[in-house]
Amino acid sequence: MLYHNPNSRGRRNVLRIVGVLVVLAVIASVANFLRTTTSDAVSNVKPQIEMMQSIRQTAQDSITFAQSMDDPNQFATHIETVQRYIDDYDRLADAKQIKYLLSDNPQERIIGLLYRNQQRTIIDNMRVAAHNLDKQTKELLSAVDAAMSDDFSQHAAQWLLQVDNPTQVNELIDRYGKQRAYASMREMLADLRSLHKLRSDVKQQVSTAVSNLHNAEAAAAAIAVPERNGDLDPAGWYTLATNVASTMGVQIEQTMEFNCGGQSGENPNGFVAAYYCQMPDRSQRDIMHILTTHPDWTQTARSPWLVDMVKHELSHRSIMISCGTTQPAIAGNRTEAVTNSYSALYFGADRGRIATEQQGVAEYAMDAQSDQIAASIHDGNCG
Repeated sequence: MLYHNPNSRGRRNVLRIVGVLVVLAVIASVANFLRTTTSDAVSNVKPQIEMMQSIRQTAQDSITFAQSMDDPNQFATHIETVQRYIDDYDRLADAKQIKYLLSDNPQERIIGLLYRNQQRTIIDNMRVAAHNLDKQTKELLSAVDAAMSDDFSQHAAQWLLQVDNPTQVNELIDRYGKQRAYASMREMLADLRSLHKLRSDVKQQVSTAVSNLHNAEAAAAAIAVPERNGDLDPAGWYTLATNVASTMGVQIEQTMEFNCGGQSGENPNGFVAAYYCQMPDRSQRDIMHILTTHPDWTQTARSPWLVDMVKHELSHRSIMISCGTTQPAIAGNRTEAVTNSYSALYFGADRGRIATEQQGVAEYAMDAQSDQIAASIHDGNCG
């Protein structure tokens, strides 16, 4: 009969193989458990960390935006505070325990299990740091918003009169006139960036309008003006005057009554023969008026003085487009003298005729100082 030996070599080999398979199965089971455990931990924490990282990125972008403003020094304290809170957050986010948790390497994530309690503590601290960072970012953006709002309040009315096309200024006015609320600092930053871009576009339009203005002034000054009264008839002088005005994109309106900004009368002070109105809207921007009830109108209408008079009013408009007002601070109490100087320097108005026609009227008398101020205004210095 056959004899069965339980300790035979074949049986021992079978047992060894089975043992190895069992060990491998256990290892695989443990590895799968660890992978599942670490994957679950990452999937639970990753959205939170991504949200906190978004807050951190918005804070950094807000600093960059504030530093791009015309005067970033006014936000220096806020910028330093936000940067300090960014550093606080980064120190936590860069901890090795968090890096293990978020690693793409399975072994490193498994190692991270050894730091599970520390990871929880660090993530809790990261939440606090991100909350504080979000709060400080709001303080920074609110300061930028306030500065932009102040600039808008001071200059929007001027920009509306200065630009050739008011579309974007009106858009800016409309947006600043509405209550603005934001669901997040990222949304606030995006809106402020948009407002800043719009404001920058408007400022560029102001610069373009001034450049176009100077080109038109040179063209108007190049129009030949006869020197003697009899060189043209009244219709000829008026046509010449309207040609000069139209070169500037301005229309001349004849009126029998002075009416500018609620001030009315046939002839205030017995002196006004023509006038330019700076109104808060654009209704009078490209219009100048000739007062035909002036005692000397009949004589003026037959002389080159009509053209000089028109150039004076056009100079008021040029100063307004350059400075946003017909009475810039640099002119002080010499507005009319400076306007005469501007007409002589940049429109080719005749100094001799001006002095003769306005003899004895001190506020209109030109001199070296009024010339210098007019030149400064033309160069962009409004005081």
